[in-house]
Amino acid sequence: MRDVKHRYRGLPPRTPEMLYNIVRKFYRGAVSHYDLIQEKKADVRAAWLQRGESDSDAALRQAMTTLFLEFHFYVTCWLQIEMALYRLARQDERQAEVMERFRETLEKHVKVRELLDETEACVQAQWQHDGPGLACVERDGYTFGDVTFTVDEQSLKDLHDLYAAIMAAREAQPSAAPTVSG
Repeated sequence: MRDVKHRYRGLPPRTPEMLYNIVRKFYRGAVSHYDLIQEKKADVRAAWLQRGESDSDAALRQAMTTLFLEFHFYVTCWLQIEMALYRLARQDERQAEVMERFRETLEKHVKVRELLDETEACVQAQWQHDGPGLACVERDGYTFGDVTFTVDEQSLKDLHDLYAAIMAAREAQPSAAPTVSG
């Protein structure tokens, strides 16, 4: 798996068509994963509500670890879209404008992706940030560094909007012979 800090180094050559296929593939992957993430969030909430019945946080930690692994898949899809968009933006001013317009949300998802490589540390950070009450579960907003994050309707809307903008810029592009991007 490509590390986030060096994600643009040594990318293999890809035609624009291949890059658009990458965008489409990972967009679909993230969207299809949304419902599973909601189920895992419900599991975390149930474990959070039931933890008063025992002296252990083990079930809650396990449920949160599973949720964060699902988050990892979702934000990995964002990372792959961001890397393809970066390469498209180097060739097409319209895609550069899309990248700039969505820069903040792309950076947020990519930053969370980088931190989630250390899933257990991210789980532990919730206790360090919120204390034993874990208000993060109740508010459905988890702390990743200085970012509060969850996969919710807003994140999904941002993903839909990003995909639509990429595809609209593609449609506005005059037909040209495929080039290879490195």
